Amino acid sequence: MADVAATRTYGGVGGAQRTAERRTRLLAAGVELLGAEEPSLTVRGVCKQSGLIARYFYENFSDTDALAVAVHEQVITDLVTDALTQLADVEAEPESQLRVGLTAIVNHLAADSRRGRILFVAPLTQPALVARRPEVVSMFAGLLRTQAGEFVELPEAQFDSTARFLVGGFGEVLTSWQDGSLTMSQDDVIDQCITLFRGIVATVIPRTE
Repeated sequence: MADVAATRTYGGVGGAQRTAERRTRLLAAGVELLGAEEPSLTVRGVCKQSGLIARYFYENFSDTDALAVAVHEQVITDLVTDALTQLADVEAEPESQLRVGLTAIVNHLAADSRRGRILFVAPLTQPALVARRPEVVSMFAGLLRTQAGEFVELPEAQFDSTARFLVGGFGEVLTSWQDGSLTMSQDDVIDQCITLFRGIVATVIPRTE
């Protein structure tokens, strides 16, 4: 039987809207806690951060693993949407696409350090995110292949392995840069990654006489 209180309208706000607003607050709390320098994701901590009681946590998520996955997915979706939006306004030419795409990703992560920690650091300690890593790498490699497919012709297996290599290396550079172990300016990170991407692609593409 449906929860009648959850469907009622209070102060002009319907039950579905209140539920959506609570989910948004829980996700925001998840971003804050999972994106902290020392992440700690507990039901009690999320409820305190969001100002909601445990009942509303379990209304939306079965456990903290489910919240961690939802937060991770949201950060990835926001990142990809931002990058693809910027790429849509760029001329269809390899150098322009490469520079704008990598710049958009670096700038997006630099604008909020929590995003990088959620993408690259949290998966090292959160079991639910550790399990998702192969899927996430595959997804980003697929996006790279889609964007580059217009300009690069390679056998399927070679294209896939190159894309995964580039995604993994790019992620490691960004992780090291954001945690301070790689001391480079934001512009230098962008320029260096562009140089590496360009060099690797030029090496693997068969030369034509």
